[in-house]
Amino acid sequence: MITLIASVAENGTIGADGDLAWRNSDDLRRFRNLTMGHPILMGRRTFDSIGRALPGRRTIVMTRSTDWSAAGVEVVHSVQDGLDLVAGEEAFVIGGGEVYAQTISVAGRLEITHIELDLPGDTRFPAIAPADFERIRVDHRDGFSFVTYRRRPTPVADLSALLSALEPELHRGEYVYCTVEKVPAGTDPVVVVAESEGITLVLPAEQAEQAGLAGIFPCSWITLRVPSALHAVGLTAAVAGALTRDGISCNIIAGYHHDHLFVPTDRADDTLAALAALSHTQV
Repeated sequence: MITLIASVAENGTIGADGDLAWRNSDDLRRFRNLTMGHPILMGRRTFDSIGRALPGRRTIVMTRSTDWSAAGVEVVHSVQDGLDLVAGEEAFVIGGGEVYAQTISVAGRLEITHIELDLPGDTRFPAIAPADFERIRVDHRDGFSFVTYRRRPTPVADLSALLSALEPELHRGEYVYCTVEKVPAGTDPVVVVAESEGITLVLPAEQAEQAGLAGIFPCSWITLRVPSALHAVGLTAAVAGALTRDGISCNIIAGYHHDHLFVPTDRADDTLAALAALSHTQV
């Protein structure tokens, strides 16, 4: 797996005049801990800014120069050659901007330190597309955050594959349905549907109560973590059929990446059991 690791300012800056645009001891310690024992790939300018091969890590430098060398360094002459050299290993790309731009499309993970500043500089990190990467871990610090991104899996359309890998996740708390003319300030609905009669919200019950909204259908929220393709055929019918057999009412909403079930709060465990049985029949 290829992981890109970088410290990125709000304006995308990562470097200035051949050096890092920002330094922090906690960030440098995190970099060391994450990369130790793994191959690291970098461009020649990044290596020049470091000045040496980093201990405890296989150092691979990508340069177009055919006569360049350095102690403790493996030299390749293209990004693809560098990737081929670490095939089958967990490797880290550590810079610079051009190398990041050429490898983000094959990265399975990003380890980003998000700096809460705009910084001057001449090197930038490529945009992180939400459609390609999801945040799976965030560690907030004073003025910056350590964030781990994971590449979103390819959407699945085959019904058998979908059912065998439902991976239902029960979210905490109770949710209710409300109808409003506009979304109240201070609420954080998980579903918003615009209808001719008004706006439908599904939001945490405590938020509805605080906003003075009359909520109906107290329910639990279950996400099917399998990345279902929007053009997939039969998933909704199969899930609805399984729950109908157990007498469980359910509202199913398709999101961009996953399907979401809203079931009566007192039937949440029954729903998880029914989904497990449905998934088991596909194995």
